[in-house]
Amino acid sequence: MAISTMSPRLPSTDPRIPVLPNGRRPTWLVVVVVLFAVLPVLMAVADERIGLRLVMGALTVTILGAAACLHVLFGTIRERLLRIDPSASGIWFRPAPAATAVPFVLGSLLLLPAVAQIVVDAGDLPTMPSFLLTRAPYALGLLGLGVIVMSAVRLREPAGLHLTTEGLTGIRGRGRVDWRWDELAEVGIGTGPVAKLHLIADGAGPRVEAPMLALGSDPNQVATVVRYFRDVPSARADLDGLGPVVLRGVDDALRAREG
Repeated sequence: MAISTMSPRLPSTDPRIPVLPNGRRPTWLVVVVVLFAVLPVLMAVADERIGLRLVMGALTVTILGAAACLHVLFGTIRERLLRIDPSASGIWFRPAPAATAVPFVLGSLLLLPAVAQIVVDAGDLPTMPSFLLTRAPYALGLLGLGVIVMSAVRLREPAGLHLTTEGLTGIRGRGRVDWRWDELAEVGIGTGPVAKLHLIADGAGPRVEAPMLALGSDPNQVATVVRYFRDVPSARADLDGLGPVVLRGVDDALRAREG
């Protein structure tokens, strides 16, 4: 499904909160994860036992793959960016495809050491006689399987946040929203290290907090759009149109208010 991207400067009186910690991409975290691969690489090089080399090699691939996944995810997060489905009626803020694919990739990577250990055990290959080293790969494999299963189950829920004339639906993995407009009591942005869209239902109902990865869009911008339709019921009829057109109308309306 195609996703359209745009970066409008929607007028808002609310202070902006960065979508990344301190407004900077945390590349240092990727470097730290890569450094964790040094030990298994050294063990694979220094030890001649083929079984240990096989498991340490698989673990190295897992760690480096996890670092690559982090790098890809960080690359999907940008200030003011909006990702929407251009073919859907209303405004459907959709996550980047990488945000959906990465959990499956990461889960598969976590399975690699377990697969390597199965080969070692089945072939009785020489390895280090350590309970931790021979059983930890299976623990990683179970974790990877759990990640894959949970991600597959979540695919049943609509991803992102869809604004229609009737109300709001969606947000996968960060809570479930299926509210009419008159059920939406509060819209805001949290005060944490990164921006999160806060939605609170009427009557002390459920609370949803969603960062940019869950929305695919800058929560500051999304909050501005959601608040506009909550506060201006007459404008909700425009949500029968296609997303890009509706967003341009919101931008024009907000700028007219400023003027």
